[in-house]
Amino acid sequence: MRNTPKWTNFVCVNEHLFNFSHDLALARNTVHYTPPPNVQLMERDLAPLVQLLPAAELRYDAMAPVWGWNLSFVNALRRKGFHDLPTDEQLAAIRALSSRRTAVEMLSALRSCLPQDLTVGESVMLVSETAFAEAIGTLLRTWRAGHSSTLILKAPYSGSGRGLRLVRGSLTEQQEHWALRCIREQGGVVAEPYYDKVLDFALEFLVDSAGVKYLGLSVFATNENNVYVGNIIALQSALQKKIIKFIPTLDFQNLIDVVAPEINCRFTGHYLGPVGVDMMIVKVAETDVKADSKKSQPAYKISPCVEVNVRRTMGELSLHLLPLLADGTEGFFRLLFDKSPATLAGRVAAMPSPVYDARHRLISGTHLLTPITPDHATTHYVALLETI
Repeated sequence: MRNTPKWTNFVCVNEHLFNFSHDLALARNTVHYTPPPNVQLMERDLAPLVQLLPAAELRYDAMAPVWGWNLSFVNALRRKGFHDLPTDEQLAAIRALSSRRTAVEMLSALRSCLPQDLTVGESVMLVSETAFAEAIGTLLRTWRAGHSSTLILKAPYSGSGRGLRLVRGSLTEQQEHWALRCIREQGGVVAEPYYDKVLDFALEFLVDSAGVKYLGLSVFATNENNVYVGNIIALQSALQKKIIKFIPTLDFQNLIDVVAPEINCRFTGHYLGPVGVDMMIVKVAETDVKADSKKSQPAYKISPCVEVNVRRTMGELSLHLLPLLADGTEGFFRLLFDKSPATLAGRVAAMPSPVYDARHRLISGTHLLTPITPDHATTHYVALLETI
């Protein structure tokens, strides 16, 4: 695929296919799909990121993913003359695994295998209008009494930060219509209590023909709309400390050992490629530090399965950015967007200039990972690595 040209719904760069619109295409599930203009711009501007990924451990054959496999993507490849692509049956299996139903099922399974005093989380998939009507009121009352004053509804398929609705107090007519449309068009809607999140992180795995391999931990940030912002780049031991400081009794290796078999039993034989399991640390209560102390401190728990990403992720990519930093330096991998290319260029120009060591590793400042066009007229998205 080295000389493959660019196409309309994905970008080919150095043998990597960057169809960042994968989640949206998966939700639509049609043979022909055109991403929204802003997503097309994102794919174009951020495509060079795939050059930071290591050589593929899996060939681009019928099941090894590029960014992610979906019906319209494979159809576009077929029309361009590519062979040995996923069959319709394989695509259906990958799409089924990509549903938030997988996260619902894994959350329950993982909590049953982890210490109960360390975990929190409930999730329900409502697959019919009748089930939704019967359950939603009870869930609101139950979760409000025991967990959260807010309920979150999730579409089974959606992109980063999309397909989510927060229900505060009571379900609005608009929210009800949206949920029922999800049930009709995507086969269900997920309901969960909304927690006081303090940290996002993910365990990244690779499913290959031999089973499941743990790739590493990623710690990331989202904005107020739950849209991905960026990843902390640091040694794995430093990333683990950011989690353990909230839950000192956590056995991190045990967490990995519990998640890996769940992925193995669900994915091996049906999918080859990266799988990211998003988790979060949540604040659940105030507890006494000591019986004889008037001070109190927050209590934290892990929600061990918020999302399951059956594709490449920015978290997986972030695992390969540490060599760009000088020893002892931590960084933040960030995505920036601006409607105005000139404004974006100005924002980047105002950032601290990069300082490198003798091996051209970043010591301080900001290092661009994707280019800005020289005329500052067309770039809307940029990825960068900054020291923290």
